[in-house]
Amino acid sequence: MRRLVESWIKAEEEQHGNSLAKAIARMNERHGVRLTHSRVAEWRRGVYVPSQVMLSEMLNRVLPWALLQAGIDASNDQLRALKECLWVTEEKDGRRYVELV
Repeated sequence: MRRLVESWIKAEEEQHGNSLAKAIARMNERHGVRLTHSRVAEWRRGVYVPSQVMLSEMLNRVLPWALLQAGIDASNDQLRALKECLWVTEEKDGRRYVELV
């Protein structure tokens, strides 16, 4: 799990241009949670495991970055098609998110 959290932090910075503070704010806004720097630090140390929703969001954000790290330069259409093959959940308020776990 710690590897995923580290990869998420790198992907947010390198792929999406977000600092950790911005990545946390995005998670909070997108999922209506109160994620803190302290909790992310606990995830990084393996003290706690992120919820299924947080794991799915991190995996979704890491996927394009991980492909680039492997030398695979997927187009936006290819990434969209890949995400459509995954489990897409729609909340009652209309928000959609991709579940990978």
